[in-house]
Formats: sequence, structure tokens, C-alpha cells
Amino acid sequence: MESSLLDVLFLSEKRKNLLLLLLGGPKTIEEIKNTLDVRSSPIMTQIKILMKQDLIVENNRLYKLSSIGEILVPKMRAILETFNVFDKNHDYWINQDMTSIPPEFLDEIGKLGDYIEVNPDRNHVFEYPKEVVKHLSESEKVMISSSFFLPIYPSLCIELAAKGTDITLVFTEYVYDRMLNDYKKELEHFLNLKYTKLYVCNNNNMKIASSIVTEKFMALSLFCNSGIYYNHNLVSFDESALKWGKELFDHYKSMARPITKV
Repeated sequence: MESSLLDVLFLSEKRKNLLLLLLGGPKTIEEIKNTLDVRSSPIMTQIKILMKQDLIVENNRLYKLSSIGEILVPKMRAILETFNVFDKNHDYWINQDMTSIPPEFLDEIGKLGDYIEVNPDRNHVFEYPKEVVKHLSESEKVMISSSFFLPIYPSLCIELAAKGTDITLVFTEYVYDRMLNDYKKELEHFLNLKYTKLYVCNNNNMKIASSIVTEKFMALSLFCNSGIYYNHNLVSFDESALKWGKELFDHYKSMARPITKV
């Protein structure tokens, strides 16, 4: 029975699409046909298979997930999302230190959705990729967490704050000390601007290289398994990724202390 259920859930694109559609609520056969762009006969065959396995039920010409389906289909969706994230850039993930992502967030890595990897060109290797800078400049609220110092941080953060962007930073002690020692004037200027906040956490509390989240996009950057870092960002515009990124940022912020003056 268990093997049969696995086959039914995963071995047909039509069945997977139908189950994911019904996750959004009951549908008539016409709504199913129109949304999935299928004909009556093929989809009815899949409906009968799913009803036989007690994954969907029909009531008053409405098809919906059964009690079992309501338990299994969200888990199926999470597995499919995770597969898609890893399959999209397999070579990247096998070379990155995924243990740096807190376990509760790694379990939800599928929320990154339809991401892309962006890298700076060879003339700007110590800056954010130009695509990231563009999206940052168009955002109204910016949240950055980082355990890795980039020389662009002082000027970029001041530029964003000076034009009214609400910007909150969570740095590790390492990054904060670097700012304090090498860019104290800029740091003071940043803290004196209206819409700025700075938090500092213990080096051991943040193992990812950096993350960015705004109302428009989120970006994630990891260290390699070897401990080496190359400048890059995984960028996603999916709502699920923005929510995941905001919760990750709040996780680091909750372990940090506020800095109001230097």
C-alpha cells in the first residue's frame, strides 16, 4: 500500500499537478480542465486513480483533497520544492557548506523557489553583482545580515539610507570590528541617518556568508565546503523566498545586540 501511494503521488505529472491544484481548495471538473489545460477523458482517468487511493473525494460535483490528501499533499509539495532547488543548480549545492544554514531553515530550503545565481564581473569582484545593486536601489526596505565583509558595505549602506531607504543590518563581531577599525567615520554617518539600524551578533551565531531581503527580492550567499568564499548571490523573487529570507534575518537579529553609537 505504501509503495502504491508513492507511485500514485510521484509518478505522474498530471496527478501531481491535480493534487497541487486541489491544495488551493475544491474545484469543479471544468475548473480543473481549464486551469491544467487538459481534456476530460485523460484527467478523469487520473481522478479515478486518486479517488481509488482515497487521496481525493467528490461531493456535489466538487473535487477536493481527502483527509489523507490534506496530510500528504503539503508534504509532497515541500519535497518537490526541495528537489527543484537542488536540481536547478546541483553543482553549486554539492560544493557549498549547507550546514551553515540553521537546521529549521535548511528544512525549508525549497522555499527559495525559482532562484538564479548571479556573480559580479571580474572588474568588481569585491562588490555586489550589478543585478543585486539594482534591485537594492529599487527597494524601500532592506535587511542585510553578513558574516563576511565586503568593501562596498559602507558606501552602499550610506547611499541607500541617504535616499530614505529603511535599512537594517545584522553583522557578526568580525564584520562590525572591521567597520569600526577601518570605516569608523562612515559607520558614525550611517548610524546618524534617519532610517538605519545596526545589530551585532556573536561570530558563532551566523555561519552563512550573507543574506539580503527586501520587499522585492531576497539573496543568499554561502561559503564553500573548503571554507573559501567566492562572491555570489542566489537571488529569488518568489513570495515564499521573501518570507523564508525575512524569517532567517529575524533569526539572526534575535541573537544580536543593537548598536546606536560608536
